[in-house]
Amino acid sequence: MMSGRLGQRFYIVFAEPTARAHERATATEAHLAYLKEIEAAGILFMAGPFVGEDGVSTGGGLFILRAGSLVEAEAIAARDPYNAGGYRTCRVAPWRLDQGAFGLNVSFTNGTMRFE
Repeated sequence: MMSGRLGQRFYIVFAEPTARAHERATATEAHLAYLKEIEAAGILFMAGPFVGEDGVSTGGGLFILRAGSLVEAEAIAARDPYNAGGYRTCRVAPWRLDQGAFGLNVSFTNGTMRFE
């Protein structure tokens, strides 16, 4: 690690809707199950949809993966049922986390979580 740089390697998956995106509801349950699976395996760091100013999904999304290589990350992304089913295309890019900070507030009593 260089001074002032964390140097943690991740892979960013940019997922964009295809012309078949309107058909993806048939794969949503499998998509969410896959994300849960790779999260439990320690692969998925963060994921979420791209949204408009109104908060509604635009059909695409961004995923941050922990993987051993670009080839491995591409294979993980390709297995996502949305990508495998042709509802999205994806591009994977290596990314190095160097700077930034966040706080996390979790209330078990209220069942809430907040990034700060």
